[in-house]
Amino acid sequence: MSKSARKYLTLIILGLAGGSIYIFPYLKYVFYDSLIHVLHISNAQSGLLLTMYAIGCVILYIPGGILADKVNPKKALILSLLGETILTVLFGVLIMAHLSPDTTYKCALVIWLLLAICSGFVFWTAILKAIRMIGTDAEQGRMYGIYYAANGTTAAIVAAINLWAYNAFGGDTNEQMGFFAAVMSMAVFTLLAAVLLGILMEGSTDKDISTAEEDKFHFSDVGAVLKNPSIWLVSIMFFCIYGVYSCASYFTPYLTDIVGLSNTVAGICSILRTYVVMLIAAPLGGILADKVFKSTLNWFRFGGALLAVSILLVILVGTGAPSILIAILTLIPGLFSMSLYGVMFSTMHEINIPVKVAGTAIGIASIVGYLPDMFLSTAFGTILDHNSGASGYFQIFTILTIFCVIVVLISMYLYRKYVKQPKATKA
Repeated sequence: MSKSARKYLTLIILGLAGGSIYIFPYLKYVFYDSLIHVLHISNAQSGLLLTMYAIGCVILYIPGGILADKVNPKKALILSLLGETILTVLFGVLIMAHLSPDTTYKCALVIWLLLAICSGFVFWTAILKAIRMIGTDAEQGRMYGIYYAANGTTAAIVAAINLWAYNAFGGDTNEQMGFFAAVMSMAVFTLLAAVLLGILMEGSTDKDISTAEEDKFHFSDVGAVLKNPSIWLVSIMFFCIYGVYSCASYFTPYLTDIVGLSNTVAGICSILRTYVVMLIAAPLGGILADKVFKSTLNWFRFGGALLAVSILLVILVGTGAPSILIAILTLIPGLFSMSLYGVMFSTMHEINIPVKVAGTAIGIASIVGYLPDMFLSTAFGTILDHNSGASGYFQIFTILTIFCVIVVLISMYLYRKYVKQPKATKA
């Protein structure tokens, strides 16, 4: 197999793994109402599940990042997928066990905390470092774009099958059984991903995704990474981008609670917004970053502004417009947020982070960048519990718009410091 073919095959395999493992922790993206109904919990309690997951991730990101600089990515990915398969099956059994709602919810909190070991420990940093090391510096936007395209394809197929299983085995008429079927189908796909990784990455991972001897990690490098102010600025930018990307999930209950769409229709919109747009947005973001704007940071200046406008449109249209128009408008923020989120880690090479500490830098950026999972879901759930009608949703969308403005401001500063001024000096 040629070097180029092996590179893209590896990206597709990584996309398959990433597309499978994050479906279950974030199942509320598609099954928001079902999760609340089956577990008999409030919006805030639903958000607390993600908070528990985020707490585990924050504890594990840095040690996971350091370990990712030392271990074979293939082994880390397979073990992570198998661990999540077990936890998913346990949750499926839990929701059918006829325990008290309080006991079921407490067990669910523990499961979401343990999920962090599977997808927030070495899995995340290992897969991101692998993507970076596959391509050259000039290809970083494209590498991440192709990965997220493969990720989106897999996730969309898995989510669609999950939704089919939900409707085939109960749907809205027997929500508990339908939800159980959807959860078990998630377990099938993480197991399948682990098996395919074991088969398809045999003989290629160690060669293609290994760290060169001169780039070996040393613990003394951690201090230098921690003292780099640009790492922290990028981390804040990641926080805002991911906050918008992840909290776009609130468009789903907005469509059911306020606009009046059914759970199935809103779920289809969620799949389109969260996963299918990856097919377009992730490669588009990579092309825009590499070919059009010649810099990921430069693309963020413009993309962040476009994302802010797309969210404001949903607010300005309000609830009186035709439901189909509102549904379409809620898809647009998904497109722009994915075009930013899909390439955000390619900014690491633009701020001159060495490959040997890439895993550690990603671990630090991930702690800050994924903090939205720790408190935004709970905070936004509380907003919805205390505000009737569209008011609570519009408050959430306004906060997300502010995040976009912060992205624009930080990317402008970093672009001028690391990209524009060095180019002017060379000229």
